[in-house]
Parts: sequence; C-alpha cells; structure tokens
Amino acid sequence: MNTFKIAIIGTINLDIIISKKGEQTESLGGILYNVLSLSKVGKDLIEVFPVTYIGFDSKQEFLNLIKQHPNISTNGVVENKKGTNINFLEYSTDNERMETTDFVTDEIDYSMIKPFLSSDVLLFNFISGYDVSLKTIKKVRKNSNSIIFLDVHSLVLKTNKKRRSFCKVKNWQEWIKNINIIQMNIKELQYFTNRTWVKKPDDGEVKETIQMLLNKRLNIVLITSGEKGVYLGYRNKVYFFEQKYRSVVKDTTGCGDIFSSSFLAKYLISNDPFISCKYANLVAGMSTKEAGIKKCANLGVRSQHLTLKIQR
Repeated sequence: MNTFKIAIIGTINLDIIISKKGEQTESLGGILYNVLSLSKVGKDLIEVFPVTYIGFDSKQEFLNLIKQHPNISTNGVVENKKGTNINFLEYSTDNERMETTDFVTDEIDYSMIKPFLSSDVLLFNFISGYDVSLKTIKKVRKNSNSIIFLDVHSLVLKTNKKRRSFCKVKNWQEWIKNINIIQMNIKELQYFTNRTWVKKPDDGEVKETIQMLLNKRLNIVLITSGEKGVYLGYRNKVYFFEQKYRSVVKDTTGCGDIFSSSFLAKYLISNDPFISCKYANLVAGMSTKEAGIKKCANLGVRSQHLTLKIQR
C-alpha cells in the first residue's frame, strides 16, 4: 500500500497546563499533538510534514520528541529567533478553561506551504488564531488538489491583553468555500457560524447548524462534544457517535487534535467516515488519561488494538 502525505499547518506552543485540581504540567503543544499522534497512529502508512515555526529556546526539546519518528519530516519547520509562544491553560472543569497567551511567532505564509501543495491532506489547525490568513488559504486552494481540513479551534478566539476570549468570525462563509472537511467543538461552532444561542444548544440545534454547513457544500463536518461523543455531517445527513470509552480524565488538552489526526489516518486508508469517526472518538477518549504531550506516547499500541475491534 502506498503511503499518504499529510502536511500540518499551524503553531507550536509551550503549554503551561493547570488542572482543575491545581496540578501543573509544562510541555510543548499546539500542532505537535497532531504531528506525534499522526506518526503513532499512521505508522508506516503516513508521512507527516509539520509546517510551522519552532522557537530557538525549544528547538532541541522538539527534536528530541520527534527523533524516534522516522515518518516525521522537519523540512517545513522554520526556527524562530524570537522564541516560542507561551500558552497558559487553567481548567475549571474537565473541558472548560481560561487561556492567557504570549505569542511571538509570525503568520505562516504561502511560501512555507507551497512545497507541500501535492500532499494528500493539508491540515490547517488554528492554535494562535492568526496562524494562516484567509488570503493564504484561498491561494492554497487555487493551487492544490489536496483535501483541505480546517480545525477551527482558535480561529474563534481573540486576545486582549494576553487574555483570550471567544469572538464571531464575520467572514466564515469565505473560509468554508476553500475547504473540504471542518472540525470544531460545539462552542466553536456557535461562534464560527455566528449563532445566537442564549444557552447551551440542544441536539436539534446542533444538527440543524451542521446541516446548514453541509448545504454550503462541505464534504464532512465533525463537531466534537467532549465526553459525550462526536457529530458527523456527511452526504446531507447528520449522525452522532457516543463516546463509549470511560476513564478518569486527567487532561483534555490536545484531545481534539488527536481526534482529527486519528480520523484522517483511518479515513485515508478506509475512505469510510463512519469507521473513521468511531475510531477517532475512542482514540481521543483514551488520550485524556495523560497530561500534556505525553498523551501521544502510547497511541500507537492503543490504536492498533482498536483497529481490530471497530466495524461499521
């Protein structure tokens, strides 16, 4: 079987994570969750190309993390002389957190992405919120036949005096004209699509919004819902996959990234979004048992075990 190439475009942070119990974990994060989890889950079938900056102060730690992964290329990684973005994440519950940031890296421009336009997938994951401009996305779409996957994430976050808060995306319809697959959680869905829900939306409201996105000609819509599971919008229908993996949650940082990586790896191999969704749901659920980037360490063993169990 041929290998698949996935380029991951976004920012790497130094995360300082404070759990709801007050426990502190410090580790590199951002798209590194995608990079390492894709390497682990994809094994010999996936080649991973991060397109990003790495601060001079974190470069050696980054290289140490990926040196045991021969399917990860550093050809798209540019050293940043200013240093590494710092992101404080303080959790009040398993899924709710306050973020305070100090971003020093530049926007990723078209010239950095251009060498990877022939990849099977271009995964854009918004970590800082300004990772890539809409203008760049449009240029990429014009010049590439790749599957373009957008993880909305921090595209709906703005920074005011280093404190991050949610904001609406005024030109969201322009973004989705240029992509094939979109992923976000329910709160991100609200702000991305400019919904005006007064309280937490019910199942019907979420499905209605997903249907609206499908009507905009998106191929696949993935809406994660924490410990409850994930919604899949596909071929004009909306499905829900319950999270069946239960464990004590230590840290949910990066779980959405692990979900997207697991989904893509399985989808490229199977071309079946249903199997891919079930698989990614369980892999992401398992990853909550560890804090920080360490949660990627055992994904290869766990995901291989799951492959034998999951059927459509």
